[in-house]
Amino acid sequence: MSDNKKAPFISGTGQVLPHGYEYKMVAIVGLVIGFVMFDRFAVANLQSYMMEDLGMNYTQLGLITAVFAATWAVAGVLGNYLADTKVSRKKFFAFCVLLFSVCSLLTGFVTGFLMLVVVRAVMGVFEGPMYPCAQSFVMPQSSKERRGLNMGLVQVTIIGLVATTLGPIVQVALAESIGWRYTFAVTIIPGIILTLFIMKTLVNPQTGASAEEIAEKKVEREKGALLKALKGRNIILSIISSIFLLTWYIGVLTFMPGYLVGVRGFTEMEMAPIMSGFGIGAVVLGGIVLPKLSDNFGRKPIVIISAILGAVAAFGLLYGPNNVPLMMVLAFIGWGGTGVNSMIQAAIPGESSDPRYIGTVIGTIQLTGELIGATLGTTLLGIVGDSYGVDKSIIICGICILVCAVIAIFMKETAPLVLERRVAKKVGAGVA
Repeated sequence: MSDNKKAPFISGTGQVLPHGYEYKMVAIVGLVIGFVMFDRFAVANLQSYMMEDLGMNYTQLGLITAVFAATWAVAGVLGNYLADTKVSRKKFFAFCVLLFSVCSLLTGFVTGFLMLVVVRAVMGVFEGPMYPCAQSFVMPQSSKERRGLNMGLVQVTIIGLVATTLGPIVQVALAESIGWRYTFAVTIIPGIILTLFIMKTLVNPQTGASAEEIAEKKVEREKGALLKALKGRNIILSIISSIFLLTWYIGVLTFMPGYLVGVRGFTEMEMAPIMSGFGIGAVVLGGIVLPKLSDNFGRKPIVIISAILGAVAAFGLLYGPNNVPLMMVLAFIGWGGTGVNSMIQAAIPGESSDPRYIGTVIGTIQLTGELIGATLGTTLLGIVGDSYGVDKSIIICGICILVCAVIAIFMKETAPLVLERRVAKKVGAGVA
């Protein structure tokens, strides 16, 4: 019995890892990404304090988000190409965590709009590689039965718990008690702790060839293999879908707090629990229930269902009742739309591409989504908010997530268990 407990874990790609490693890896990587997003949306959650103190408008708020997204996107591809081909993925991951934590601390020292833009731009350079790098641990180091669930836990559930549920409540409470500047300053502490956990616990994943074999050129990388990996049907559709997904995702989280307070008349303390409803929805629906269902019933139908739920996040809160508990329920349902995130940005492209280039492929999808969706999209949403009202910005967000549902119709299924059942069914039919 004791020997069985100490048996090593064999990942879906055949890598032999310590017993219990899968759960530790998911927890550490998930907390890192949750912390990244906790900081990313701090400016949105604290916008009332920061806009008044620094004299900003909605267009400038959108520009700050956009510049951050632009550097995040470019660094995501370049950084993960290095991690895929040149350097230790574990050390690279730890390095980025530590430096983005320093930049988060510096956010609290800015004295004006331009300085804030510069600090957040530099911060995007170190945060950008972390999403794809995280999933390049999760996908090859998960069992086939838990791959979709693990990706959902990392990309949605823990983000929902740390960044979207606790984020608005903790950040607003800290801002009320110690000021928004000191709220950013304390983020250096979890950054240092997570860096140590990465170095102590994580193991570099195997993606078909060891780092030593690649370095010694025992395994020759196929010329043009990366380009081939990016030309697949699912990859192209994921790239297009990510544009609309990121416009919806970043747009709702950026402009909804201002809409709830400035247009609907909720107080800051009422707005915070409504926004935390998004986080609870991400934890339960977007990160656990829907990704697990995708393991059993397929990625494609779950993307469509999740996208339809995502429209509730925009239209539900736009036209919902002036009642905090009911608005929290609508936010909870609507953030089931985050189930699209782990499918479009990780599971489907990861299962459709060359395993040697998982980080680079996911980084490329992130690049497009962040540059066009989060950067250009958020900038345009800010201009629309200033010119026609922030409610119009939110309507556009709702339309964008519905476009993701339409695009998913044309994707090919990738869930391993679903494909295995289809093969078994064909074999059975052939024998009969």
